[in-house]
Amino acid sequence: MKIYLLAAAAGLTGLVAWNLAATAKTDIDPVASGSIHRNTAKQPFTVANISAHSTCVVERGAAVTGRSHLFSAPKECDKVWPGLPAVRTWTQNEDGTVILSDAGGEAVLTVAEGDGVSYEVLEPAGLAMTFKAVR
Repeated sequence: MKIYLLAAAAGLTGLVAWNLAATAKTDIDPVASGSIHRNTAKQPFTVANISAHSTCVVERGAAVTGRSHLFSAPKECDKVWPGLPAVRTWTQNEDGTVILSDAGGEAVLTVAEGDGVSYEVLEPAGLAMTFKAVR
């Protein structure tokens, strides 16, 4: 009889422990359950057309893909380069060049990394224009 009583007590203790463990709060692992931060920082650039003696400020915006960012230029940038306000995408290539494309995907300008925080225009050829990051 003692053995049955001891088995019943052990079973009841196990049932209570199992119930308490099932209702206990578990801490959330912030690494596994946290959302991935999307880089939404905007990077302004001063665009200077040396030949036309004009400048404007444009912005490389949030990442769209691993290589592409949104791009915006105000209407007054048309004085710096016709079509610059139509650019919508900044696409960084592995060779260091950047393609600035309009909404249809057509390249408007191709630039390459220059000295420090600036980019120099490669295409169209002969265009004396730079993009310098504003810090």
